[in-house]
Amino acid sequence: MAEYNNNYTSITAEELLRTEIIVNQALIDILIAKQIISEEELFNTIQSLKREQQILLNNSNKIISLKR
Repeated sequence: MAEYNNNYTSITAEELLRTEIIVNQALIDILIAKQIISEEELFNTIQSLKREQQILLNNSNKIISLKR
């Protein structure tokens, strides 16, 4: 029977973010190397997500301004 290990290691937000960046970069590198996506597709998707986030941010600022 497997033992349950209840020891947790604390990491900082910076370490967590750095790890997330490394994992994401590794996945991107693999997807491009296997030609599952192209660098152009990746770039276009990133630009699209940035635009969507900016729209959401602008809309949330409007909502906050209305409440004042």
